[in-house]
Amino acid sequence: MKLNQLLPAKGSADPLDPDRFQAWLATLPAERPGVAAQALMNELLRLRGTNSRTRLKLFEASLDSVNRQVREAEKQLAASPLPLEQEVQLMFLAINALLKTMAAGYAGIVDEIGHKWIGFGFAKPLRLATVRAMEFQAQRLDLAYRVYARGSKSAWSELHRLYRIARDSGFATVKPSGTHGSAEQVYVNALLMDFAEPTKLAPGELERVRFYVSRHARYAQLEDAATAKKGESLDACFLIKPGEARAGRSLVRAGSAPVEQGDLVLRCSRLLTKLQGQIGGVEKGVEPARLGLPLAARQPGYVALMRNLHRLWSAPPMRRFSRQKFKPRVDLVVGFDTLWTYLAGPANRRRTDELPVKVDTSEWAIGNESPGGFSLQYIAGNAAPVRVGEVVGLRPRDQSVVHVCLTRRVVTGDLQSLELGLQNLAPGGMPTMVSVETTDKHGRQQVKAVRVIVLPKLPSAGDGPALIAPAQSIRPGVSVYLQQRGGPLRLWVSKPIEQCPGCEVFALMPFSPAGQARTQPGTAAGAQSAALAG
Repeated sequence: MKLNQLLPAKGSADPLDPDRFQAWLATLPAERPGVAAQALMNELLRLRGTNSRTRLKLFEASLDSVNRQVREAEKQLAASPLPLEQEVQLMFLAINALLKTMAAGYAGIVDEIGHKWIGFGFAKPLRLATVRAMEFQAQRLDLAYRVYARGSKSAWSELHRLYRIARDSGFATVKPSGTHGSAEQVYVNALLMDFAEPTKLAPGELERVRFYVSRHARYAQLEDAATAKKGESLDACFLIKPGEARAGRSLVRAGSAPVEQGDLVLRCSRLLTKLQGQIGGVEKGVEPARLGLPLAARQPGYVALMRNLHRLWSAPPMRRFSRQKFKPRVDLVVGFDTLWTYLAGPANRRRTDELPVKVDTSEWAIGNESPGGFSLQYIAGNAAPVRVGEVVGLRPRDQSVVHVCLTRRVVTGDLQSLELGLQNLAPGGMPTMVSVETTDKHGRQQVKAVRVIVLPKLPSAGDGPALIAPAQSIRPGVSVYLQQRGGPLRLWVSKPIEQCPGCEVFALMPFSPAGQARTQPGTAAGAQSAALAG
């Protein structure tokens, strides 16, 4: 369907008639956000010659339509695999361009009013236009995070500039009517979202971080870098340099970077105190609502996310190993079930062998490697299931070993390329079955077979053995038998080391009745298991 078929008979609205403009906005196809965004952009560009008051009124009239288009785009992006198909890419680019157009339109009003004497009724329009421009730039960043893309440099440049206008004009903490917050709130929220490293968030975690930031970002404080208190810890502080087209960087990482006029420091110490208190409250069984948290905070994964935020907003870790840059090719299998099947047979065959079981692999290049993991660049094949927190198997072309890894970072630079950051758990894994016996609420015995992957040696488990299982399929306290040369070795499943959306990693400990008894309360009633692995 062509664009002009989607518009009223004249093909466009009269942008100077608010009523006709509103009626025209209602005709935009909500189910096709890319088409609707392009049509709206064309109309907004016709406003450039009008006065600032008229433009502001018509931009405000467009807000509901823009928000509907963004929500629909986010819904479609959530259901789209990476790298994005061309049609989805075009939709994403159109929505991003619309947000940029809206932000630029409001920013133009800010610049126009800024050259006038604000006393003549321009104070309120200036505050409103500034916050709206910042909100749309922040939305551009959030949209990018949804496809694991890094935040736009131009968005950060504008956020820095607009916040400086609000700060210098004395209204940075004033919330204009109809907005979600003040200029400072929008700015701090955007900074905290970036410092939470969105390209390392598992599916569903982005929304949780956004919710947490919107509720509690007020505990973070912005200070002029030149007058920030001396002698305080550099932890939980970030240096923001408006001249740089990025959010900022940890003062721990910035080291002895010179402080210039206009530089700011975001101090997160009060926010971390709040966060630590919430973590402690959840662990003590306090109702999440009393802590300012959603009901989902009871879940172990939510507490793990809060701990990760505490770490990132405190002193982000430095890279432990230097990277060695080279680009050999590797095959990648994604997801627990696919990896289990791959390890059970195809992984031990040559690439040219006929495989009795088809396993979907994709081809990648190693961008760099360290003792702790890999950076991969996508080349070809089915990469659809890849996501942060997913278990994968990596097999170099010149080796038979399969590295069992967890996906820690996903980046879609230009929407067509795809880069992964992997943590290497162990070189090789042993696929086997576990029979888990439980007692239901009626006292009946039930047995289910669970696929697991045993890792002989896991550094994060003290170089002891570990077990990978599908999420929520096994709980601590069950025992397993591993077949060895000297006979079966009985081990029990200890606390989870990693809890991801698709799988969980558990340490395996030497079995002792006393040891099992200590963990039994956290298991299903009567849980037992047995595994034989050759």
